[in-house]
Amino acid sequence: MAAGKRVYRSPLRAEQARRTRAAVLDAAERCFAERGYAAATMKDVAAQAGVAVQTVFGQGSKASLLLACVDRAVVGDDEGGALLAREPFVRLRESEDLATKLAVWREIARAYSARVVPAMRVFAEAAGADPEIGAAYVDYERRRFEDVRALLATFEPWLRDGLDVEAAAEVVWAVFGHVAADNLIRVRGWSAEQYADFLVDAVERLLLT
Repeated sequence: MAAGKRVYRSPLRAEQARRTRAAVLDAAERCFAERGYAAATMKDVAAQAGVAVQTVFGQGSKASLLLACVDRAVVGDDEGGALLAREPFVRLRESEDLATKLAVWREIARAYSARVVPAMRVFAEAAGADPEIGAAYVDYERRRFEDVRALLATFEPWLRDGLDVEAAAEVVWAVFGHVAADNLIRVRGWSAEQYADFLVDAVERLLLT
């Protein structure tokens, strides 16, 4: 590129690219959920999105599409960034009142069960068959534990006697992952509201004074 040459960036093109990516990820999410990761093809995703197959490949490989879908489901948007920097998590961590903290946790659990659990089910299934996704899944679970531990640290004044933050985080990480939520909601027919109520009640009974 010649020195001093300016790069023109069209806001319209940027918005069109954003919409295309969102449409492809929406379609990929549906295809993976309906057909399973292994059976879904890039051609299926293109048909769902109403775009050319080349457009789908332009957004990345099949594995990268799945990982992007998972990231978007977990944080709730396409912006990226740390999960705990998101508004409800900041509110949970910064509140000094136990009842408020539990109410916010319930709010998060309700949204999580509806948005994240289906994506995590596909993620976990794909992890067993694809080494790239498997490595990403291991890293995701590591980061999930770190996030749980950071949240539980703000509950330390209310933890049961003899229970430290590390042990409390291990309980929450193990008991309240996507498998339990999926079994209760998809298999047993619970509503997201019922699951959120269960989670908060169980946390109180298991961990708090």
